[in-house]
Amino acid sequence: MNKISIIIVSYNVRTYLSNSIDSILKSSIENFELIIVDNNSFDGTAEYISNNHPSIKLIANNSNVGFGKAVNQGAKIANNAILTNILMITKSQQIN
Repeated sequence: MNKISIIIVSYNVRTYLSNSIDSILKSSIENFELIIVDNNSFDGTAEYISNNHPSIKLIANNSNVGFGKAVNQGAKIANNAILTNILMITKSQQIN
């Protein structure tokens, strides 16, 4: 089975991002990589990821480049050659 690349774009959502990461790590998903693209958050998101989840690939942008460009940045470093799905997670959703 191919590795799943999960790309999350963040901007000042550290608490929600923390919950999403916990949900993904506790899920039944196997063989995956997690990529966070942070759009220059000022709430400490990039620092939180670096300090608490060193296995997560992090792109910390120096400006808010927007959702589309951030997804493309994550896709460029993903181990999968084909990006087939984009999932937007809101604060009320969890991955099982």
